[in-house]
Amino acid sequence: MGLHWENEGQSLSTDPDLLYDRRRLWYSAYHFDRVLGITLGRPFGINDEATLVKLPNPWRTTRPPLGHNNNNFDIHHQRAHNHLFSMAKLESEIKHVQHSQSWPLKVAYPKPNVAAWVQDIHPRLQEWYSTIPETSKAHPSSIFANQAYWDTIYNKAILLLYRPNANAQTQPAEALSMSHKAACSLISNIKALQREGKLDVLWKSVHDLFMAGLTVIYGLWQSKEIRELNHLSSSISTLQSCTSTLSAMSETFHGATSCRDIFDTLSSVTTEWLVTNDAEKVNQNLVEFEKQVEELMQQFQPSREGSFANGNMANDMSTMLSTDNFAFGEMLSSAAQWHEFQDIDMGMLGQFPPAMGSASDMNLGLYSLM
Repeated sequence: MGLHWENEGQSLSTDPDLLYDRRRLWYSAYHFDRVLGITLGRPFGINDEATLVKLPNPWRTTRPPLGHNNNNFDIHHQRAHNHLFSMAKLESEIKHVQHSQSWPLKVAYPKPNVAAWVQDIHPRLQEWYSTIPETSKAHPSSIFANQAYWDTIYNKAILLLYRPNANAQTQPAEALSMSHKAACSLISNIKALQREGKLDVLWKSVHDLFMAGLTVIYGLWQSKEIRELNHLSSSISTLQSCTSTLSAMSETFHGATSCRDIFDTLSSVTTEWLVTNDAEKVNQNLVEFEKQVEELMQQFQPSREGSFANGNMANDMSTMLSTDNFAFGEMLSSAAQWHEFQDIDMGMLGQFPPAMGSASDMNLGLYSLM
């Protein structure tokens, strides 16, 4: 449709209202593509290098009649969406650089210096967090008025940047510490949103929470420094928070049940090991734990043929925590689908009043609430 590209001539000659709608449509599609690509480990639908579109102008959202005051909620709403779009670009860059490490070396596409790049993108993530639109100016019932929502997005990005990656054989101590800290914060953020009934996409929240929980477990087993810096009671409390939140989610989303059961098993083993930690038994316990992880992760492998899993690699926890684990995300995504939709009497849709619009309009409306 050509929405992904605009030049200066088009911008000047296009009706401002139409230009605003085109930009908003494009970035909604872009954001949705990035969410699916990062969560499910799928390739992106279009490269960032092939796009050139300015963000929608927030001040085009409201055109109140003369003499009427504007409460600016719509302006803040679009500013918040623009901030989400900016984060989608940052996450897209993170995934691109991480993927490039496994590509064959080519003269035209040299691999970036990851250490230098991390030093560059981390401040940009911090700047994004420091420029979040003021929550006090959002509509009181809007998700954008909830600070935990923005904290969740930020900590997910930090976790995406630093969490263990299958492309890296060793994980620097600083990266392990950063991923552990972000994972603990993310568990707390999602728990707060779940209690307030503010989770937007439940299956994705389950995915984010489970990955954060695995990262905490991974850090505790792999790093003595993390175990020493985090008090025993604090680590156990974090694991329990993750388990209890997954349990609460499973009451309304049955796809979370297996995640809850698996994490409950892993966290129980980890807690027992932390409480009875004996330096002479660390290596033996770690081997036994890894075997247990392998057995449990088998439950996430899809039964259909053509799986994207790659032998034993699919059962390694560092691979599970990477951005390319297709099986786990796809399992949750499939569990969230309306499998019985074909049984619905389509004639019922005609009974809705015209103001509600079509089923497609309602789906787009639901997505706009994200």
